[in-house]
Amino acid sequence: MALRFNSDDATGYKLLLCLALMYGLMSMLVHSIVHMKFVKPLAIDAPLHRFSEARAVEHVRVLSQEIDGRQEGRPGFREAARYIKGQLEMMKERASDKFRIEIEETVVDGSFNMMFLGHSISLGYRNHTNILMRISSVDSLDTDPSVLVNGHFDSPLGSPGAGDCGSCVASMLEVGRLIVDSGWIPPRPVIFLFNGAEELFMLGAHGFMEKHRWRDTIGAFVNVEASGTGGLDLVCQSGPGSWPSRIYAQSAVYPMAHSAAQDVFPVIPGDTDYRMFSEDYGNIPGLDIIFILGGYFYHTSYDTVERLLPGSIQARGDNLFNLIKGFANSSMLQNFNKQASPEITIHQDKDDGAIFFDYLSWFMVFYSRRLALVLHKIPIAVFLVMPFLLNLREFSMTSCLATFSDLTKGFLFHALGFLLAIVSPIMFSIIRLLFTNYSMNWFSRPYLAYLMFIPCSLVGLLIPRTIWSCFPLSQDVSVLQTSREAVSDEARFWGAFGFFSSLTMAYLLAGLSGGFLTFFTCISMLAAWLSFSVAAKYYGHRSLRSILFYVIPMVPYLAYSVYFGGFLAQFLIEKTGMMGSIPPPYGYFIPDIVVAATIGVVTSVCVGPLIPVCGHWLARSSILQFLLQLIVIGLAVSSQFFPYSMAAPKRVVLQQTYLTSGPNHLENSSYEISVVDSNSLIFLFKHAPDVAKELQTDLDLSFETANLSRQENWLALFPVSFLFTRSLKFPAKESTAEQGLYFPYLIASKPQTISDNGSRRVYLELSLGSLEEIWVTVLNITGPLSSWSFADNKLPAPEMLNGGPPSYICRLSGASHRNWTFWLEANNDEELRINVAVLDQQLTSEVKKLKSLFPEWVDVIAYSSFMSAYTF
Repeated sequence: MALRFNSDDATGYKLLLCLALMYGLMSMLVHSIVHMKFVKPLAIDAPLHRFSEARAVEHVRVLSQEIDGRQEGRPGFREAARYIKGQLEMMKERASDKFRIEIEETVVDGSFNMMFLGHSISLGYRNHTNILMRISSVDSLDTDPSVLVNGHFDSPLGSPGAGDCGSCVASMLEVGRLIVDSGWIPPRPVIFLFNGAEELFMLGAHGFMEKHRWRDTIGAFVNVEASGTGGLDLVCQSGPGSWPSRIYAQSAVYPMAHSAAQDVFPVIPGDTDYRMFSEDYGNIPGLDIIFILGGYFYHTSYDTVERLLPGSIQARGDNLFNLIKGFANSSMLQNFNKQASPEITIHQDKDDGAIFFDYLSWFMVFYSRRLALVLHKIPIAVFLVMPFLLNLREFSMTSCLATFSDLTKGFLFHALGFLLAIVSPIMFSIIRLLFTNYSMNWFSRPYLAYLMFIPCSLVGLLIPRTIWSCFPLSQDVSVLQTSREAVSDEARFWGAFGFFSSLTMAYLLAGLSGGFLTFFTCISMLAAWLSFSVAAKYYGHRSLRSILFYVIPMVPYLAYSVYFGGFLAQFLIEKTGMMGSIPPPYGYFIPDIVVAATIGVVTSVCVGPLIPVCGHWLARSSILQFLLQLIVIGLAVSSQFFPYSMAAPKRVVLQQTYLTSGPNHLENSSYEISVVDSNSLIFLFKHAPDVAKELQTDLDLSFETANLSRQENWLALFPVSFLFTRSLKFPAKESTAEQGLYFPYLIASKPQTISDNGSRRVYLELSLGSLEEIWVTVLNITGPLSSWSFADNKLPAPEMLNGGPPSYICRLSGASHRNWTFWLEANNDEELRINVAVLDQQLTSEVKKLKSLFPEWVDVIAYSSFMSAYTF
């Protein structure tokens, strides 16, 4: 059936098409920016006084491709350490006599308690390697305040670690070379810390902060990290105080930072070395700079040098070199042991929480918290005073109250539209999943999420305007000597303005730093309304020319909102592949709901400010029908696409579990498999029949009949194991590799002792057997534990595992031929129970074969876990 359009419908479609073209062009611009298309990588033969991405990539190639694995416990780790140290030695040999270069390889050990992923754990470590280089002028003093650049060279389980964090090491090596070859003599020492144990929960940085002699000289630091393979190199954390972010704003060649990231980062699962320097074991001012995009490959076997986004390392290197210069030249640089001085502390307290953001990576906007307290209150003040200003000609309290009532209605209508813009895509995502066989269809093709959810969000935004097409005015139009449509537009605009100004005020009162976005919205809307008001006198309120005069002043804001929102949506989509497998029935829906809600918010922020003026033409039944048709098309198209690909793999964890008792006795061996997103193992086996066949399981497997793997079986990965639910367990095939193995075991090293207060102390010795590539050993201790030899005899908060008794978790790491020796103290005669899980990275031929049967769109992290239990 053909739709009939009147002239108003045609005008509405013209406006819709123009806006679509405008947002399309903005999206293309944003895509080029976040994927570093505007940065030209310098070749390997670039001048020596310039940072060269190609030279840095050669380091990445060696570290991630030529060296087989940089995980703690593997031979490649030592090889990587030798390579890094060799590169530093060559820099030292090439440096002029104006430089003083010191290179150290240190071995760190220690023990401490920490909170990680919301869980309290203790960590004990030994023999972890840090490599350091200190570059200074020949006349520098050992006590001079210095700038620290930190990055880790170990890689996560099963990953080549090109992005995380070979790219960090390569950037640091190239920047170190650049300092030597450019002839720039640092006025303050620059220390490069290549730490070897970040993936084991920041142990390398902890060891440096606890024991190294240069620790007290650090006056500022830059921590470089990677949560992907490139893209925006975002400042995710900054502080204490605003000095580090101010130096960044002044120095960065390609600024990529916004203070809103500091509001969000604390709720994101994960952590970086930043906390060791600036929070847990120091109060050093610094920056946490992280590659954000390419998260599909983060901590996977696909994190290879080929996946690095061109231009990303170039931008990072240019920024990093300038940052080092900025910090080294700053008069604010102080030794770590002076950071707590009253003058510094007072300055930081007054200037903490600065507001900053980059505009399309072109330039930085930076202003202090004190100024924000004034600026961010202006929009709400303007909104509250407008009822009086709009009635200056014929002032009366009755007319002011009527105007305020209309503005309040406009506020509520826009708030309702904002809410419906979020709820509508959520409802659509739930309905869609009821008719499809799997979730996350958009995962490998993010444009599908936009195709499905943006039209839904637009419909939600326009529903209030459609229902109340005739605005219920409280003002008497006949007295105002103006048209009803002009008064209605005025009420709708100022209501929307009041909504965004209220959000700005809410951010301010909450002490958050992300209010710059809604403040930007407000000032852009004011400029656009002034332009529109002037144009409306000549062309009328309903003219497309008047609308053009409204949209043009909004373009800078709209471009930024697409940049900010598009990056946020892309980052979130990439991370849904590792957000955890939440139990049904809700877990199946959560990723789609989260992405739908995010796109709803982004659409509201990007399009919402236009609705008060453009809504008359867009909220037409024919356009709403067109948007509904797009939604149906999106549903039909998305259902034809598979969620995963090699460029966006599904993550699977494969653990071969050995239950042992004593050094020579194997009780049982099994395969335990888990996934970390909402598409369960049943989905996996359905699309990977060769794996199901090898495991001798039915393709029609159900969780009701399957052998479920218990949470405690994944102790070796604690606390990451809490991301797993509905894991499955299968019998393992016998392997000749198990013959002759010397299993880990725990024994009493000497008799127990009883103290005067009745507590008993148990002395234990843990042997790791003949295992050769141990990554970590995890102890789960239950019973009347009152003290132990770890973490300065301090216990972490107890954990409750699956409703069991309180557990104390300790992770031990570090290669050594010596056994672990420690003591536990119990405050009564009840038994202490100790569960031990040792994670070894060597795989049997049977596990390698099973791993090879998975499709290419699956990334499998495989390892062996040797588990045993003891009572003392």
